[in-house]
Amino acid sequence: MTARDHARAAAALAPGPVENALVRFAPIRVRTEPGEVASFLRETGGAGTGDFVPLSFPIRWLALPAIRAKILQMTGGEGFLPVHEAQSFVYEKSLRIDTDYVLAVEIETREKPPRLILKMAVSSGEGEMEICTRLETVLRIVRLAAETDT
Repeated sequence: MTARDHARAAAALAPGPVENALVRFAPIRVRTEPGEVASFLRETGGAGTGDFVPLSFPIRWLALPAIRAKILQMTGGEGFLPVHEAQSFVYEKSLRIDTDYVLAVEIETREKPPRLILKMAVSSGEGEMEICTRLETVLRIVRLAAETDT
């Protein structure tokens, strides 16, 4: 066997996406830091004064280390690519700059077709924790093509 044959054999044995699983994270405290909001606004091509939180800003919290690591694990690791399929945002109340919130995250897998469904609820960090927004993102899990001989 050549090195290429070993690589192909290893890829064939690589785990696939986790099937029919549901993961709920413990509540995560997040904050709409003014600098992070302004940076997000610039990077997404928004123009503005930075005195508001863009509607799509909470999506950046999917990149928090614990959430990102679980997403990567649930997609199947190397050899698989999460492709953005859909997303929705439902706002009950606008998010405010320089404010603490509590993030609830749930990640569910679906088998056919393989996908991750990420649901987030952002609640005020005060009193009875009123829900401000709900977000859902759907990622289709695509197996990368195996290396071919040339």
